[in-house]
Amino acid sequence: MRRLALLAGCLPLLAHADCPPAAADGRLLRQGPVQLAWRAQRDAAPAIVVGEHFALEIQACPVTARLVRVDATMPEHRHGMNYRPEIQSLGGGRWRVEGLMFHMAGRWEMVFEVAAGATITRLTDDVALR
Repeated sequence: MRRLALLAGCLPLLAHADCPPAAADGRLLRQGPVQLAWRAQRDAAPAIVVGEHFALEIQACPVTARLVRVDATMPEHRHGMNYRPEIQSLGGGRWRVEGLMFHMAGRWEMVFEVAAGATITRLTDDVALR
């Protein structure tokens, strides 16, 4: 019984063990109280290649936040991706986003929208592809 009580006391700490994200979790972004780390995955290799599908692994803090939208645009060309990615919760503030593809080289702006309570926070990051 005593072990169960000790374990139950540790569970809230385990739920928040990955916050804030570290550099090892990917590229770090912060807007107010929301923090996010993201990294690209393509065929088990961390890379984004023009014309090839890739996925993102994302960690958001606080862990109770929800990732509600991921998109990318080319501001200089005034267009976005030709694909709509699918977002899957992995629990504990972690997410997997699949179905992204950058169809041309240049500067892309990644957009992440995270809901924390009633507030939606928009975080952006630039990706330059050659």
